Amino acid sequence: MTERTDADPTLRYSISVEAMERELRLCGFALLNHYLTMHHVIAEHVRLQPIEVLILIATTTGNVQRAVRTEALPDVLRASTALPPDLVVPMSRRAIARVTGLPTETVRRHVDGMVRRGVLVSTRKGVLAPNRLSEHWAAGAVLRLLEAHADCTEQLVALKAIAPPPPRPARSRRT
Repeated sequence: MTERTDADPTLRYSISVEAMERELRLCGFALLNHYLTMHHVIAEHVRLQPIEVLILIATTTGNVQRAVRTEALPDVLRASTALPPDLVVPMSRRAIARVTGLPTETVRRHVDGMVRRGVLVSTRKGVLAPNRLSEHWAAGAVLRLLEAHADCTEQLVALKAIAPPPPRPARSRRT
């Protein structure tokens, strides 16, 4: 079980290529299971096909790239408040195809359907994923995604494929 705490944001995990290769099947299983859990959590609330989940994730990520730079996002916008339009970058269908590896025609067909259903919004400059963070299910879904990520991380730590950073040495007090 994952414990919820306020964590130190400066911690970094190290990757052991040797342990990953030794436990390749189990590492792969943990990561793929995590991906499937992510798909399930998202699809359960937005009702999408697997390709559409991939397109939504790519679009959402592309839309907010400018905003998620730490120095660009004011504290007031860090929760579920909609981002100002100048921080949201529409994605072209071609860019979505490039990021996802899907054929452009496949992306176009799915994006058009997603726009008709209100999952995406089409603009002159590309498509946008509407802000869903204020919807009643969003916080619970993000929490489930974080828990799934933590569970996957714990599995990879148990396999010694990744390792938490060593404890920081205690600061000595000079008197």
